[in-house]
Formats: sequence, structure tokens, C-alpha cells
Amino acid sequence: MKNWKLFISALLFTCFFVISCATSTVNEQKKNSAAEDDFTTEEINEPAPTPEELFITSLENVNIQFTKIPPKTKKGKDFSSAYEILVSNNIGEAISDFEVTLTVPEKKEGTQISFSKINVKSDANGIITYMPPTPAFAAGTKLTASPSIPSELVIEDTQLEPFTASADYICESDVSTKGAIMFVFEYTESGRPSKNSYDILSGLRKRGVTQIGNAPISDDTSYITASKEKIYKANFEYVGTDFGYLIGGTIKFANPVEKNEDDTYTAHMIADIYGIEMKTGKVIYEQTIEYTSSGANWNKAVDNCKTKLTAMTVDSIMLGL
Repeated sequence: MKNWKLFISALLFTCFFVISCATSTVNEQKKNSAAEDDFTTEEINEPAPTPEELFITSLENVNIQFTKIPPKTKKGKDFSSAYEILVSNNIGEAISDFEVTLTVPEKKEGTQISFSKINVKSDANGIITYMPPTPAFAAGTKLTASPSIPSELVIEDTQLEPFTASADYICESDVSTKGAIMFVFEYTESGRPSKNSYDILSGLRKRGVTQIGNAPISDDTSYITASKEKIYKANFEYVGTDFGYLIGGTIKFANPVEKNEDDTYTAHMIADIYGIEMKTGKVIYEQTIEYTSSGANWNKAVDNCKTKLTAMTVDSIMLGL
């Protein structure tokens, strides 16, 4: 019996010990759980949005779009109509008194166009009207409209790209009225100069440049590698300011025409073109244009490449000179 009592006493002691340990463990787990809950609560508490974030979020219900875009014009001639911009919400309702920043071409130094920013507000119908000043330079670029950034906020322009609208700004050169002389030499596949480019000259005539012809020094191949200044001065001695511009440059094969594994051919050509104002001698246009084309044979590959390169070059001249 004594042994049983001892056994019972030992058992009770053991149970008490186990229960105590279990209780301690539970209490410890509760403490840890509470600590984890506190930690979790701290993790869930996100910082309040910044004024910049609130501003960007507010723009998600704003739509800016160009509803009227004037047709192209020419240097020195006003656009025939104004740009029109509509500011509305996501269900098409007009938003009045909303400030928009227009980024517009301002001036051209040599070949570089610089832009200015204009802040304007929408009227009661959500409309903004912008009439550009008389263009003083040729350009094929974009005019953009984006929400104005409050002065107290620090926001990059790139953050506004999803909310920005754009429209073509097309002003062609006045070369069609002032005329030009050309000194653009085509090179053979072997790298030898061959002739003044009739393709470019013809392409410009089709665009309305009727007063155009080969430069007086076109027969003197010693000028082909001369500097722009020397070519300009040599031509100026002959024509002065009878023509508005000198268009110069080269059209070359980037590499020999390649024969492909399927027996077709690929031609890669490059046009390096510049334009000089005869009155001032300033280089106001420079552009490198490349094109690659394939064809069933050598002639077709080269003809396809020349045709497309010519069209691209003429477009570039008309929008840059």
C-alpha cells in the first residue's frame, strides 16, 4: 500500500509537473502569439500616401484627348485652324477649369528643335483651344497635352505619360517657293561617285519643288569630298541667293549587296543629307537615313531599296529644311 501511495504521490507529482509545464508552455505561446499579433499589426500599418501619390491617383478619372488637329502648313504660313483638346472624366462628362500643360515647338537652332510649356485651363465645356504662332521653321514633330503639375509637388514628366495626349505638328519647308540647288551624289556598289541623284531631285519636284536643279559645280567631282562650307561658297559664287537652299550629301551602299541562302538578294543603303540656307550659309538640316530591302535578284533588291530610301529622304527634307 505504501508503495502504491508512493506511486500515486509520484504520479500526482508527475501530472502536476506536466500540467505546470504545459500551462507554462501555453502561457508562453500566448505571449508569443500576442507579440506576433503586435508585430503583424505593425507590419500591416502602411504609411499614408504622399501628396504626389494622391495626385497621380486622382488622374485616373481624367481623360485628355485632342479632338481637332489642323492640317499641315508651310514655314512662314499660319496653320489654317487651331488645336482643340477635350478634358473629361471616365463616363464622358466634361471637366471644367482643369489645368493642362501644352508642350509645343518653340524654335530651331541649326537642326535642334526646342520646346516650351504653356499652362491653360479647360472652359465650361472641358475644351481647350490652342492656335500655334506662325511657324518659323520646318518640323515634323508632336505637340503634347498633360495634366499640369502643382508647383508644390515633385513629379517627373514620365509619371504623367499614361495621362498625356499627343498630336502631329507638321510644318513643311518653304523650299517649294524658294527653290533649291542639289549636290547629292550617288555612289556605286564599289564605292565610286557616279552622278547627282536624279531620284531625289525628281521626288522633290513631285512634292511641288519646281524651282530646283543640279548645283552649278555638279560636274566637278573634286568637290564631292569637300567640306560643306567649301561647297556652299563655290555654288554661292554662281547663284547667290537666286535659290533659297543648297541640298547636299551622298547616297551610298552600306555594304555590297548580299546573296541570301534562299537565292534572294539584300541591299542596305545610307543617305547622308544636309541643307544650307543660301542667304546665311547656315546648315539648318542634317539627317542620316538608312534602309534595307530584299529582292529576287540584284536589280530588284537595289531598286526596292532606292525607291524606299528616296521617299524617306524626300519626306525628311520637306520636314527638316
